[in-house]
Amino acid sequence: MPSGARSLSREEVDALERDMEEIVAKSHLFKSLDESARKELLESAFVMMYEPGDMLLREGDPGETMLLVMEGTVRVHTHSPQGELQLAELGRGACVGEVSVVMGSPRTATVEALTGVTCAVLAQHRVQRILDAHPRVRLLLEALVEGRARQTLERILGS
Repeated sequence: MPSGARSLSREEVDALERDMEEIVAKSHLFKSLDESARKELLESAFVMMYEPGDMLLREGDPGETMLLVMEGTVRVHTHSPQGELQLAELGRGACVGEVSVVMGSPRTATVEALTGVTCAVLAQHRVQRILDAHPRVRLLLEALVEGRARQTLERILGS
């Protein structure tokens, strides 16, 4: 455990589990999962907390996880020929890191905490197992990846 960290109390764990259940149930990506698949997804996740200025994901790093933002705001940015390019500010319910998880490629952007941020972290192999069992969710996630790639390209060409 990092210096200054502490274990969560039972009440905090229960509150986070309820929060994760709500976000996954309302998530554009995961709401089509049946109850057992949502439960499997939740049971495979762990929670990470970040301070303002912390880097959640770094462009170029391996994409071994994706994150669901449970609380707080993150800034997504990338490097372009013109310099750093801000892609988005995202909050509760947003998914980040999905491009690398789906494509099996390095991170395409950096994600930074603008505020205190709490995320549910999902490992690539567990996400892939759920996507293999639920092709509709895979199609939604692939569509999200394609949309984000298109938006990024438009931002780079437009800058």
